Amino acid sequence: MTKAKACLSIDGYQNYEVLPDAKLTADEKLLVYYEPLNYKAVVKDGKFVVHMTQDGQIRRKGEKAVLRSKKNLLDFEDKREDGFEWVFLRNSVALKGLPPGEYEYDIILRDEQNPGASATQSLSFRIVAAAVPSEKDRRDSARGRDR
Repeated sequence: MTKAKACLSIDGYQNYEVLPDAKLTADEKLLVYYEPLNYKAVVKDGKFVVHMTQDGQIRRKGEKAVLRSKKNLLDFEDKREDGFEWVFLRNSVALKGLPPGEYEYDIILRDEQNPGASATQSLSFRIVAAAVPSEKDRRDSARGRDR
């Protein structure tokens, strides 16, 4: 698979906005884009079919202990009459409850049309503390409610 990217948005094949420094708060979701490579398409009922499944897990950077994991986070199947030139996959991963720090998101992708074929990669990201509004911002917000 291609190198996974942490994104601000994903609008389609190779149409995404990268998240600067892969940095976000625990209230946000980690949005991930990647493209599988060398997958197998089989012909069923006159159409080409690809089928991939994916597990995801989060670890502290450099550690082996898994903090969170989700089996079959993604189950992608597509059928096309003229074959496949490209496929992209995306994940949206909740981070709620994770403290600030450096983490890795492991992608374990399986090609269901080719039993035993799998690929794994890790995407580094950082959780930062949510910005605390300044005293001026709190006053301005309170004034807005009084109007």
